[in-house]
Amino acid sequence: MYVVKFSIIAIITFVISLSEVRSQAGMKFQELSKKLEYYFDSEMISDLEKKMPQGSSYAIWGWDVGDFSGDGINDVAFAVKVTSDKKKVVQVYQFVDIDGYLSFVSQLPFDFFELPLEVGVVIRSNTCYITQKHKQFDWTIKGYRLKDGNLFMVDDFHTKRIDKYTNESYINYQSLIGTEKYQLLTNNRTGLKAKYLSVPCYKRGRTIYSGFSDQAEANDVDFVIAGAWYWKGISDASYSIKSAYDNENLYITLNVKDDIFIPLNCDGCLADYFELWFDLSQSALDANRFAKVSGDRVQFRTEEGKELYNIKIFPGDFLDKRAFISEVSSTQDLESYQKEAIKNIRISSSPRDSGYNIKLKIPFILFGFESAPVDKNSYTRMGFTSVYHDIDNEYRLEEESQITSSVLDRLKPETYGEIIFVPEGKWYGQSENIYTIEINRYLMELGF
Repeated sequence: MYVVKFSIIAIITFVISLSEVRSQAGMKFQELSKKLEYYFDSEMISDLEKKMPQGSSYAIWGWDVGDFSGDGINDVAFAVKVTSDKKKVVQVYQFVDIDGYLSFVSQLPFDFFELPLEVGVVIRSNTCYITQKHKQFDWTIKGYRLKDGNLFMVDDFHTKRIDKYTNESYINYQSLIGTEKYQLLTNNRTGLKAKYLSVPCYKRGRTIYSGFSDQAEANDVDFVIAGAWYWKGISDASYSIKSAYDNENLYITLNVKDDIFIPLNCDGCLADYFELWFDLSQSALDANRFAKVSGDRVQFRTEEGKELYNIKIFPGDFLDKRAFISEVSSTQDLESYQKEAIKNIRISSSPRDSGYNIKLKIPFILFGFESAPVDKNSYTRMGFTSVYHDIDNEYRLEEESQITSSVLDRLKPETYGEIIFVPEGKWYGQSENIYTIEINRYLMELGF
């Protein structure tokens, strides 16, 4: 089942249609306040007006009421265009009901293409969605939610037209599930379709704040690429992935749930184990994992990967036999220094409730990097997919389930997920504490 359960085009049509019904040419705040009286009392509405641009003429071009803080109480968001501002930009204001007051949450700028109406606001499913038109056939939808004082981005849709295709991209910054789709305009045939997990990789020791996710969960039935008939769900076999880096090494942690663990008891015996696949081709590192776009032309990466690495891992038995690497292979010949680096891979495992964990330290030199492939100004993406081979009956190979971190075809790197190296000072996603301004003001008053 595809992650995006509804068409992005349909969402955009809904948002714009709703905005057109509510605001054909923008409205004054007095007009908006009349509409808001159905949801809030007059004192709460006056809280909103105090936050509007003071001393400037402005119009409201899109608005909605709903709950995006998860407390079951209505909140409100709307797009404001200052009349004197010649730039093609509106400010989206978000307010949340906190203890009977409509408290200011954020003011986010969004550019529009031709009309302010192209920035739409809809609140659904405890999320405030903001739609933005960049140009003809090029739209984004960003979802925001408030929790524990943090306004964070839930997900990001993007649809655009490239060559003969409509390209739809989606990433959920909380579940870390992403999708990519290219569909022909002429007959709606799919040129490429991918579903995968993105694993943010922060510098080792960095604190991950609320609103950001750094742990991807491989527990979706779409990721069971073999033996789905025998897979009984998350408690049967699933796992999470975390990663980190320092200057010399990549660290990966796999936390596994498995109701029946089968260790390797002899050579040739069936057992539970992992495969880790890495795509180190330049096109993957240049963020062209799915397709290379040159001007208005698209070229899909459908060839077999030429720089793929595979690491096969057995977790041991947590008693006498320790976790070990049984094989490291590549689709290209390894240099002598890479073969030497294999000896420096470190692995450990330990039991935990309903399963176990595996921790790895992999030298970057194995992949041909002298140090961590981190750009201080932007993300670096590395194609990556993990495969867990779950054996519940060591005498029946045909009942094996394979749970992956993407809908995988091993030799086709466009089906891989990814590890995203995040430089210091940057984050994967967006999150901001709404009390930050007040805290900073208070600290300044104290002389800090």
